[in-house]
Amino acid sequence: MTPAPDAGPDAPEAWDDLLRAEFARAAHDVTPGPAPVAAVVRAGRARRRRRTVALSVLAVLGVSAAVAAGTALTGDPHPAAGLAAPPVLTATGASSPTSPTSLTSPASPSTPTTPASHVTSTPSGPSEAQAPRTSATAPRIPTPVRTVAAGERVAAAPGWTVWLTAQGKYWKGGEGVDGDMEQFRSVADGNIDLRSPGVSFQGEGTFRSGLYFGTRDAGRIDLVDAKGRTTTAALLELAGRPGWGVWYAVTPDQSPMAVRLYDRADRLLSELPRL
Repeated sequence: MTPAPDAGPDAPEAWDDLLRAEFARAAHDVTPGPAPVAAVVRAGRARRRRRTVALSVLAVLGVSAAVAAGTALTGDPHPAAGLAAPPVLTATGASSPTSPTSLTSPASPSTPTTPASHVTSTPSGPSEAQAPRTSATAPRIPTPVRTVAAGERVAAAPGWTVWLTAQGKYWKGGEGVDGDMEQFRSVADGNIDLRSPGVSFQGEGTFRSGLYFGTRDAGRIDLVDAKGRTTTAALLELAGRPGWGVWYAVTPDQSPMAVRLYDRADRLLSELPRL
């Protein structure tokens, strides 16, 4: 060991030199080990893997949340079910009547006359015609049923007026003397079975109309000619869903037409042969 310096005015500096010499000697006696490079590299790789896994989990959770939110936003609230465009002709030919407009004149007190002839469908037992339709195409959208007040006049077509009361269907129009004559088809005379689905038919030129009955789930009435041209009728009912209503349509010509009644699920309920 280096001897201690004597006391004197230069003693502090001598002690500093002594300490530096001792520290230098001690440092020269120490042999440093190798740097832990491999351990540092392994630790860095482990941290990188943990960070990658964490980011992957966060990405998966973010995608799942976005998919769930998109599904919730685009879900169908069950469309205003049953709304459809006004009756139209679905094959080559003239269009069916446009949306009816209401007239304000009250029902006439005069005694109506019964038409000379009419046809009513007779429901049969289970048959192929009454089974649900099988088709590669999607079911048709139901025709909206217009609710009218008793005696409310509806302009069904140029020159033709239709209205309903609790007793049945009234209409008038056409050319000649009969154009001013009220006609009537009863639902209360016992000739119609309101417990079974069916349709009736009255035709004057290209203006066709009738009753549908025996269902509170009417969805559509189609008139189909021999060429396959289809005209969809407009539907009227009194408030309270009495289980019957009136249909009307203007067809391209006066050729015979089959009349088909469907429910809102597009199932055929009743059919009249071509008349």
